[in-house]
Amino acid sequence: MIFFVTEDQRFLDMMIGHLQKKGKRARGIANTEELWVRLRETSPDIIILDGNCPHFDALEILKDLKAEGYKGQTIVLGGSSSAPLDPEVSRFGAIQTAGRPLAVDRVLGAIRIAGEHLKTDRGRSSGPRTEINSGSHVPSLLT
Repeated sequence: MIFFVTEDQRFLDMMIGHLQKKGKRARGIANTEELWVRLRETSPDIIILDGNCPHFDALEILKDLKAEGYKGQTIVLGGSSSAPLDPEVSRFGAIQTAGRPLAVDRVLGAIRIAGEHLKTDRGRSSGPRTEINSGSHVPSLLT
């Protein structure tokens, strides 16, 4: 399962359509509150965060995901095609891709790389992924 988090509804609809055509299970999420609700229901393999959304901070989400024990892959879309991306994002293990204007091929390429990382990670550990559950602390994003 892939969660795609962005406020850009048009791009979200387009990406979800592309992912579903490729046989991927994907869910579009428009805000952080919905993200945390959905994460308590299921732990996706990949979370894609649009780093250019004005109403949420991708870096804060990454920090909270790490604190909650999320073990899947994260991708952060951000910056213009020539602007440097945030080195802090990489420190939290996210794959970064430049993305303004957002390009389907770049996102699909990042998903492919994230999938390869998942295969490698699962090969190293035979234990289950840590799930985020309703008993966990409320992330700072919601307070």
